[in-house]
Amino acid sequence: MPVTISQFASDQNLLNTPLWEKQSQILEEFWSGNYSIAVWALGRRSGKTLMSAIVATYAATMLADEYRKYLRSGEKFYIVSVANTIDQARIALGNIKDLINASPLLRRMIVRETADTLELSNGAVFRAMPASSRSGRGMACPLVIFDELAFALDTDGNQSGSALYQALAPSTAQFGKLGKILMLSSPWIQQGIFWDLFQQARSGNFGYMQAVQLPSWEVNPTLSPDFLAQEKARDPEMFAIEYGAEFSGSINAFLNSDVIEAAVNRSRSALAPMPKHRGNYVLSLDPAKGGRDAYTACIVHYESDRLVLDLWHEFQPTWTDGKKLQIDVAAVENWILERHKRYGFKKVILDQYNSQSTIQRLQRQIKIEESTWTAQNKTQAFSKLRELFHGNKIDLYPHTRGIDQLKNLIVRYRTNGTWDVSGGAGAAVDDYAMSLAGAVLVSSPQVVRRSAAILAAPLPSPLRF
Repeated sequence: MPVTISQFASDQNLLNTPLWEKQSQILEEFWSGNYSIAVWALGRRSGKTLMSAIVATYAATMLADEYRKYLRSGEKFYIVSVANTIDQARIALGNIKDLINASPLLRRMIVRETADTLELSNGAVFRAMPASSRSGRGMACPLVIFDELAFALDTDGNQSGSALYQALAPSTAQFGKLGKILMLSSPWIQQGIFWDLFQQARSGNFGYMQAVQLPSWEVNPTLSPDFLAQEKARDPEMFAIEYGAEFSGSINAFLNSDVIEAAVNRSRSALAPMPKHRGNYVLSLDPAKGGRDAYTACIVHYESDRLVLDLWHEFQPTWTDGKKLQIDVAAVENWILERHKRYGFKKVILDQYNSQSTIQRLQRQIKIEESTWTAQNKTQAFSKLRELFHGNKIDLYPHTRGIDQLKNLIVRYRTNGTWDVSGGAGAAVDDYAMSLAGAVLVSSPQVVRRSAAILAAPLPSPLRF
């Protein structure tokens, strides 16, 4: 009698990892049903990463003989874990490595191990991959696991959730009914490939698709009611999404990715200061908060009515207070003064976090001030930013993290008619975007001056200035 995935997980000689009842039900249904695609929308702390690691380990070891029937002699097969960044993908692979290394039987099968792979003696190779649609082509993959696909960048490029899925899904086809795709994520907004596939699976019109949507407390019986109550009181809407596993209808992408891509000038990088724009540059800083966020800076200038992003910069932590990494404020201040000598800033703006000391030390040498983010001026800043994008009046350079953060910005609409923009939950998710928004808020188009003779000359056609 074949070993079920629940037995495989709990067996002391195999994984020795007993499952919670609901986890066992989900996994058993996935393997016993005739599903080739599974879409699991599960709340936080449901053990999603562990469940995917168990699925991957089970497939690589218990089904290896069946997979080899579809392979050439000596050909390897790949169990691929895909996440939005290589670091996230390596975390998923790390869980697989931990399970196998802790197993009395399975650890003997390890042949080779790198940061991104783990190879077993039966021809199975676990591989961690970032969200790139090119890197997985050509591999024989009986199982592809997409981790947190709801948060994949909504672009038309290689990091698009759609492009990623379309590139890797065919790699499972050669294994017939044994080929499987598992997509698991905390729900997010009612947009993107994860939402679309979840809707298809939930419709019941596709018998090969499994849909699971469960709140955290139904999967994880160890979550305390007090903890859940505290989280709900802190932010009821986000609680419904993160723990209640509900897709949000009041949250949408702030900007369409196509609009952002249209603003990226891929023929240039960061710009050196130009004498003709000296005195028109604005420096905006978004200080780090508590050592988890990034301390970012943004330099911009206007060319007529078009905003040009000259430079994004991140200050790296240089010391620790014993608990958190910290930024050397003196080094930041020296950087500001050195850049001011080169750019001749019209204005330097910092947000309200711990910036008074820097302002006091520098205000005699440079026009520097604090900006306190309020609901009103934040709305003003992001409204202006959106107008620039939609009017094709902003010029960016291909800065990976900055562009990614812009694409991940979400807008939350509230019942009182107001709205708020953020990068979502987590640390260091919108620091570059916030520094740009701060620059946009205080910048203004240049006034183009013309001589009286030019103004008096007849114009052959209307001109925009």
